[in-house]
Amino acid sequence: MTNEPKAPDAARTEERGTSDEGRWRLNGRRRRAGQHSTLALALLVCGCVFAALAGPALSLHTRSQALHQTLAKLTPTAESVQVSANWADFTGQQAFQIGSGGGRQLLASSDLVASTDEMAHGFAALPLPLGPGQWAGLTSKLDDALGVGPRAQAGGKPELEVVYRDLLTSNARVVAGSYAPAAVPAGMLAVAVTTQTAARFGLRPGSRPSMATVFGPVRLFVTAILAERAPGSTFWTQDVLAGTPALNVPSGGGSPYWVGGVFADPSRLGAMQNAFSQAGLEMSWEFPLRLGGVNAAQAQGLENALNRAVTATPTLTGTLEPGATALTVASPLIADLSSFLATQAATETVLLLLFVSLIAVGAAVILLAARMIVARRDGELRMLRARGGSLPQVAAMMTRTAVVAAVPAAVIGAGLAVAVIPGGAVFSLTGWLLAGITLLAALAGPPVIAVGQHRRPVPASNPARNTSADTGRQKRSWRRPVAEVTACAAAVAGLVVLRDQGLPAGGGVDLYLTITPVLVAIPVVLVMLRLYPLAVRGLLAASARGNGATGFVALSQAARSSLTGVLPAFGLVLALSLATFAGMVNDGITRGEIAASWTTTGADVLITTGPSSPAASPAAVKAIAAVRGVQHATAVWTTNWVTPGGQPVTVLAVDPASYQAVVAGTPFPAFPADRIGPAGGTVAFGGAAVPVLASPSAAAMLGSAPTQLNSLYPLGPFKVRVAGTLSGTPAQPGGGAFVVMPLATLPGSAGAPAPNMVLVTGSSIDDRQLTAVAGKVIPGNFTTFRTAVLASLADSPLQHGAVLIVALTIGTAAAFGLFIVILGLALGSAERELTLARLTVMGHERPVELAVAETMPAVLAAVIAGAICAVALPHLVGSSIDLSAFTGTGAPVELSPDALALGLPAAAIFVLALATLLAQTSALNRRGITGMLRAH
Repeated sequence: MTNEPKAPDAARTEERGTSDEGRWRLNGRRRRAGQHSTLALALLVCGCVFAALAGPALSLHTRSQALHQTLAKLTPTAESVQVSANWADFTGQQAFQIGSGGGRQLLASSDLVASTDEMAHGFAALPLPLGPGQWAGLTSKLDDALGVGPRAQAGGKPELEVVYRDLLTSNARVVAGSYAPAAVPAGMLAVAVTTQTAARFGLRPGSRPSMATVFGPVRLFVTAILAERAPGSTFWTQDVLAGTPALNVPSGGGSPYWVGGVFADPSRLGAMQNAFSQAGLEMSWEFPLRLGGVNAAQAQGLENALNRAVTATPTLTGTLEPGATALTVASPLIADLSSFLATQAATETVLLLLFVSLIAVGAAVILLAARMIVARRDGELRMLRARGGSLPQVAAMMTRTAVVAAVPAAVIGAGLAVAVIPGGAVFSLTGWLLAGITLLAALAGPPVIAVGQHRRPVPASNPARNTSADTGRQKRSWRRPVAEVTACAAAVAGLVVLRDQGLPAGGGVDLYLTITPVLVAIPVVLVMLRLYPLAVRGLLAASARGNGATGFVALSQAARSSLTGVLPAFGLVLALSLATFAGMVNDGITRGEIAASWTTTGADVLITTGPSSPAASPAAVKAIAAVRGVQHATAVWTTNWVTPGGQPVTVLAVDPASYQAVVAGTPFPAFPADRIGPAGGTVAFGGAAVPVLASPSAAAMLGSAPTQLNSLYPLGPFKVRVAGTLSGTPAQPGGGAFVVMPLATLPGSAGAPAPNMVLVTGSSIDDRQLTAVAGKVIPGNFTTFRTAVLASLADSPLQHGAVLIVALTIGTAAAFGLFIVILGLALGSAERELTLARLTVMGHERPVELAVAETMPAVLAAVIAGAICAVALPHLVGSSIDLSAFTGTGAPVELSPDALALGLPAAAIFVLALATLLAQTSALNRRGITGMLRAH
């Protein structure tokens, strides 16, 4: 069968069919690309809304856990509002009297109930979260107790107080006797006592102790023995003497004595007032707070309400109203809340900085996806404008696309956040604000970009590029340079203001500080976009002198790479700088925790003697040093002295050789043992000055001449001479005024060395063996392991939550960076595909090298710009953020650039960009060259 030439009509039909098939395939690819772009927008909106809600919600959950941990350490009385008044001042204002004799103004139990209810109503209106267990009462002064048992005799005279509580019957159970029986002798006050008080003071039902007040004796009659109900409630913890006696040891010397309390029977309020009105009575009201449902976001409101409560006069009505001026309101919780709020402000500032920057990157990625959608529908939009479609029609078309993609995705992202984040923390106002910004960018991005690109009708085709007065190049527009200069000036001005203002006043959160990464990125990106073409042109000129075409063609394309647009460049630079900055924050927190652990213990293990422990003898130190994993151990004798001017100084007596070995295993400055000589000597009274190494503050107090140190104990005095200074030392890790001297016998009856501390170093110490050995050779000691301190710091809610949030920030920023690279490459994929197809037809067989050489310079420029931003951020925000809040200590934590934090995000972006580029090039090779050339 012979091949005959086809007729012209048949050839044209076949060619037209082939061309139609290519166009059909191209249109199919464009439709799929448009669908993929819409899907990408939906995924980005879903992810950004989830991140916007989950980030602040996780922060709130973490801070709330820290708040509850702080509150859990407080006593019940600290979690309450306390009102007090002097009975005489309160009743002296009243216009009522009880009883007909004496003219005394007395309170009835109904008055206590009414005053409690009225004050509770006022506190609840502030508002304060009042809990159950409110009570009111009266308390007498402590006076000598007579007629009590021998167990209450400890040398000094025992003392008792009488307490009246309106809720006694609800908080105590009668185990013997009964309240106020009818047979109470005349002239006696019926009282009840707890089992502990009865055992200590030798009381039982029918006992008749008495109290010697300054106005005469008050005789008591014990009617009942009580057992406490809910002993941890404020009823029993506000005045512990009412339930449990205590041995009082006078601080200024004197014999110890027992003190305790008894309860006036519930029906004896008037009798108690008659008995103690002249001797002195104090009134008290207790209002416990219900704090279990208070989260960190409500802590500021709670503190404000407490401050209003303690500064305002409680509201009383009726006959009680005049007594309101005698009331004093206090709450120990205010101080704890203030401390927590200061810590929260410091942590929230850092975390908000990460969240806001992350959402800024997300918004940039969403706008890039919106630009992709507009690019994929460019032909449709051109046709609409060519047929007379208006800009509102263009905006409406793209708004419909954005709504269909973004709204369901936002709902899904919000639902995921609500489902994942515990405790309702996802309803944080900050999170919803950031989510709203994300959704606004998704809804407004496509129509705004489409209107901006198609604001003018499509011009007539001019394929020959003929120029005339109408078709020639337009004059250069100065709008972009002016906008860039204005943006740079505004960003720089903002950074200067931020640099000068420092930490926010009053422990507040500086919202302006949270946009610092964005302010830094603006001038850096704009300068990079201006310098990048110049650098590429220089490389292009150098490659033009070479023999290969790959470098020249790639650099020609690189000068107008889709990754060098303002939007992808800004997003990529901000993502890189954010990931790097988050890594710096994580490194700073880790360094701060490690420094805090050393500040707490001074060595890997700190062993201190207890009240009944013997001194740390050389044999004990030798036994400790023999424990598996211990490298060095040394004993320290810590004593307190004063200078002639009365300034306190801590003296640390050590064995210089072993102490020097221990110091070498810590981060503290090296210890120059040769400057103070060996240990083991005797310091004579009035002898030569002992050489010491002093802290800077101690050196300033002692001066250069020999100075005598005195002690309140039977030690010394003796003279010291500063032989050098130490900025810090393990035996006194907290710093302060201290001196280090050789361990020696000091003047005085207590001058024999008695080391009370052992410092141990070692990288793999057997904790259990060391604890057992230390307990044997130094009974009653307190052993603290630095690893345990470090673990407790790392596991605390704030630290654990911060590490998790930082890790998620780094991962999310890397994901956004990947999306930016993918979308940026996709924007230039059509032109890149056409170039590669043409070069392949001309015999070029290295498409991968060409694509890499075209794209990677833009990625490299973004990495360099991101590194510049990351290095600049610590210097700009270092004075405005406080990372020490994450370590639980007041020690400053330095925020500094780190090689790993700088290199890891950059390497990740390089690898992701290269992988994406290789995937696109591989897909191009499988697509076919002929159809693509015909389609274009």
